[in-house]
Amino acid sequence: MSEQYISPQVQRTLKALTLMAGNEVEGIEPKQLAAALETSNADVTRILANLVKAGFAERLPKNDKRWRLSKALVQLSNTVDHNFTNALRELQQEAINYRVLG
Repeated sequence: MSEQYISPQVQRTLKALTLMAGNEVEGIEPKQLAAALETSNADVTRILANLVKAGFAERLPKNDKRWRLSKALVQLSNTVDHNFTNALRELQQEAINYRVLG
């Protein structure tokens, strides 16, 4: 894919998701994200607002200054896993059906 389609803002948002992963219990502060992303606090505020709007991030219930990924991303992962499991089961059944014929 051509570099002309790559958006630095989208790339920072995706990197923020990666940085937030693993901080579901303790959360992460926006200033930590800003430092890791080498961007401004305002940019991180914008990133977090968009992640919240998409349902992918939330403030930590015990400390509203810290952020974590929401369960929506886990649910997406579970959907992918479920679909692959079903596809594999269908392929295995087809293989069994072909063996019976042969």
